[in-house]
Amino acid sequence: MDEPLVSVFTCVYNRADRIHRVFNSMKAQTYRNIEHVIVDDGSTDNVGELLEQYKKEAPFPVKIIRKENGGKHTATNVAWDNCTGEYIAQLDSDDEYFPDTIEYLVGMTKEVPPENLDEYWCFLGRCCTQFSDEMIGRPFPDNINKMSFNRAYEEADSTGGDKMGLMKASVLKTRRYPEPEGVKFVPEGVLWREIKQQYRTWYSNKILLRYYVNEGDNLSHQKMSRQTLTNKVWSCRWQIENMKKLGTKGWKCLLPYAFCRPVTRSVYRKGTPYLIKGNLLFNTILTILYIPALIVSPLVRILVI
Repeated sequence: MDEPLVSVFTCVYNRADRIHRVFNSMKAQTYRNIEHVIVDDGSTDNVGELLEQYKKEAPFPVKIIRKENGGKHTATNVAWDNCTGEYIAQLDSDDEYFPDTIEYLVGMTKEVPPENLDEYWCFLGRCCTQFSDEMIGRPFPDNINKMSFNRAYEEADSTGGDKMGLMKASVLKTRRYPEPEGVKFVPEGVLWREIKQQYRTWYSNKILLRYYVNEGDNLSHQKMSRQTLTNKVWSCRWQIENMKKLGTKGWKCLLPYAFCRPVTRSVYRKGTPYLIKGNLLFNTILTILYIPALIVSPLVRILVI
């Protein structure tokens, strides 16, 4: 059997009440040269039974991989390892594609002149929510695919709103999300920023994904807890450490990092506190902030434990 051209991957954790959106939208795809790679990140509900039933019904290959709970970033690493397609697309466990999503994305790859295809890593479309069919954010400029490398990225970033795309497996499979101990969520930007410095993206304003918001357990609406503070402080530290390398404006991360770190300091007891070696200004600011943080942190511990 020929390898599928497109591998769609889904990371799932306890989504038995919503995974039907993924199933239905995948089975409705007009483009069928696909496989579906699903990583169950240690679910404790009955989603596993639903996955097995879906595997029997799907008109394309379905791979189900089960692992201990480690967070979406670890599940994504496992998914990429098991994708065999030339291209990879992501479908979150509570969202849904439109019937022509994959077909349209594959068509986008043919819009790029063949001699320039190696310069591109992603073919990007737009999203809407369950509340409206309207695009989230502003449209891309009509001439964005003719702009220079840097200008195109600046224009795309300025439009706002979530996007979804078809990515080259050859680019993704040479990279992995870091898996720091004790951290259950690593932002996608950890990888995307590095890749976008090396490869171009081809853009379209067509809406290709409907995502669901305000459903109570989205990562962006988590309750305050020691775990969410741990995730946040790692993200802030990563941005500060990589500000020079990636051009990240890490100043805004100083305050949350300084105040969260005392609460979650056990996670980083083997590492240096902020690794801004040789930057006296950053070290001075963080040291000043750390003093009131130590005073406040016992109260924070009481609130989040």
